[in-house]
Amino acid sequence: MLRAGLAVLCVAALAGCESAGENANHAVMGAYEQTALIGNVDHLSPWVAPVKGTVFQFLPFSGVPVNTADAIYKNIRANATGEHIALALRLDEPATYRVRTLISAVGTTNTSIFVFIVEIYDVQGKRVYRFTGQEYGPAPSGDQWSGIDADTERHLGERILAGVKAWATRAT
Repeated sequence: MLRAGLAVLCVAALAGCESAGENANHAVMGAYEQTALIGNVDHLSPWVAPVKGTVFQFLPFSGVPVNTADAIYKNIRANATGEHIALALRLDEPATYRVRTLISAVGTTNTSIFVFIVEIYDVQGKRVYRFTGQEYGPAPSGDQWSGIDADTERHLGERILAGVKAWATRAT
């Protein structure tokens, strides 16, 4: 129960992490969207994202140490081809959708909890989908990010890519 409460608190805190420039891309968050944060999925788009010809660009991760972000992104890149997901590999390449990922780490005496929010934006900068999740890792020693290991990084990458693929291939 304590872990679930911490996870909800982290998701709520991450949802508030927006700079003034990012606020221009979002309308004021309504009660529906705030409630959806606590749930696991925010259905903002009623249409199906086509997979064929669709290119996703993962923006640099927020809230994550660089070496950890690199490991998670390398896992996403390694698995994207097998999942039939096309990626823009550089920030200056054109993409159909941009994927923004925020990750927060919470350490307890027995485990680490990594809470993530993934938002997908169209070419106009409008958020069309959001999903959240959490992954557990080994207990941290000091800094809560010290609880992340290669398996946890791999699991985070797999879950993030699976969520993007699930949205991109869903049926109406």
